[in-house]
Amino acid sequence: MQQTERPHGAFGVVMGWLMEGLNAPQNRATVDALDPPPGGAVLEVGFGPGHALEMLARSRPLGLVAGVDHSELMVNAARRRLDRSRGAAALDLRVGEAGELPFPDERFDAVYAVNSYHQWPDKEDALAEMTGVLKPGGDLLLSIRDVRVEGRFEPAGNGAQTAKSAAELLREFGLQVRTREVTHSAKRATFLVRGRKSGRL
Repeated sequence: MQQTERPHGAFGVVMGWLMEGLNAPQNRATVDALDPPPGGAVLEVGFGPGHALEMLARSRPLGLVAGVDHSELMVNAARRRLDRSRGAAALDLRVGEAGELPFPDERFDAVYAVNSYHQWPDKEDALAEMTGVLKPGGDLLLSIRDVRVEGRFEPAGNGAQTAKSAAELLREFGLQVRTREVTHSAKRATFLVRGRKSGRL
């Protein structure tokens, strides 16, 4: 279980590869839901091997691709990946925690997290940080996995309840919230919980 939360060592490399394959449909659904302005700045919290960041950088003309992950192994792997596939965007990947983002307020047009929200020890602190670094009019997007069959790591349908509680927290931070469900197969779906910060970009 520790390798899924903080990959490290040789097995961590394998875990990163497995995470990328398992999360590919969820990453695609998340990236498709994001719409930063041309030249915009995006931040992913808990980016793992950097697959979603790469997909986003390849499909949008961004000015800054940034991320925070608490695994140094994943930061290095994502940096190697994005060094060659981010277009003209600047790159800023750091080791850090969701509850202590090392960026100034109102820096990003979009802030998102794929399949990591459930691992944060203090979700309120993390969402406060993400809201703080988001520009007025920007989107905070939580991509939450929902498995439809019993598994080793989580009960079936757990993602739906997680998404509901996440939406309630985002409303408490004053964001305009909407949730969308994307079904990938009979066994797996993604809940996209979007919170828009008031004001203009």
